Amino acid sequence: MMHHDDTAIIKQGLKDRIEDLCRRLLPDGRRNGRLWVANNPITMDAPKSPEFKVALDRDHGAWKDWRTGEVGDVIKLVEYVLRLDFRDALAWSRDFLGMREMSREQLQAMQRRTVTAKKESDDKAEENRLKRLAKAARMFEAGLMDGAGSSAEAYARAYFAARKIPLERIANRDLATFRFSAETEFWPRAKWDNSNGRRIKTSAGPGYPCIHSAMRVATGQLTAVHLTFLSPLGPRKLPVKDDENAKLMYGEAKGAVIRISHGPEGEPPETALQAHPVIIGEGIETTASVAMEAPEARAWAAGSLSNMGNAPLWLPCISAAIILKDHFKSRATEKQFDQVLEQLSQHGKPLSVIASIEGNDFNDLAQGEE
Repeated sequence: MMHHDDTAIIKQGLKDRIEDLCRRLLPDGRRNGRLWVANNPITMDAPKSPEFKVALDRDHGAWKDWRTGEVGDVIKLVEYVLRLDFRDALAWSRDFLGMREMSREQLQAMQRRTVTAKKESDDKAEENRLKRLAKAARMFEAGLMDGAGSSAEAYARAYFAARKIPLERIANRDLATFRFSAETEFWPRAKWDNSNGRRIKTSAGPGYPCIHSAMRVATGQLTAVHLTFLSPLGPRKLPVKDDENAKLMYGEAKGAVIRISHGPEGEPPETALQAHPVIIGEGIETTASVAMEAPEARAWAAGSLSNMGNAPLWLPCISAAIILKDHFKSRATEKQFDQVLEQLSQHGKPLSVIASIEGNDFNDLAQGEE
């Protein structure tokens, strides 16, 4: 038996067997790149798209339900899925790892593995992080520049116009935010070979027209790219199956926002000298719908509800924040929005909330008014 201080050893053991653990806890899921993707077994959100995602590399076992905002590490995964407290989760994990039957030498080897794995993990995580940032920048730059007059831009503008948000009506729009592509890979439809213990991409996903949106942190650095895939048969979002999403993100989105407009000063945060309000919404379309009618404020889209709470309200160019509340239809989402407000309130700036009362969000409301 290990002593009560074996938490770090258990955690590393679970990380070393993360895919086996996912198969045990989330048997209806599947591997998708570096993630195990499943529906939430607690909220039972099928047949909606699976948004419960567990990392199989880098920070092994780190997970997030992108629908509810629930997050945790590998031990918290055991707690959450099996509805156990921390102590019982450790007991279950010892049995899963077979630690009760291990010899003293085997347990000591696990302990040594924990020490070396941490340094290896930290070094690898930093290396992979830099690679992800570079790839996100390349993905954004693969689109053609806003204002270049390309056919891809014309198609994207037709999409925005069809959503009742013509880009030319957004005052002081950030021209470094959008790029446009006639054909970007929709990687959820790529084909993979998982035989022989390796995951090999055998064919790329199909290419579709796409809006590439830069997600930038407070310094202006691009850390993630947001992709909105469009139908090739008309200016609307790409039709997708229940387990797909026409909007994808790549990179490190936490704390980054899609800068739609810069307010009356017309300057990005890193060069702004005046303080003005900011509008913060979840999606590009809903935020742009409000920004079009409010040139006195900056407008940022966070890309997801959970990321709205990470918006950099501490910037001196922000005097107050107007938070857009979509028309939520679940108690879990309402709770998550309350958590967002709690996060944003910690910056000490005045907050106000305006809520959509029709459809799913403010863009649905705007289209209804038309």
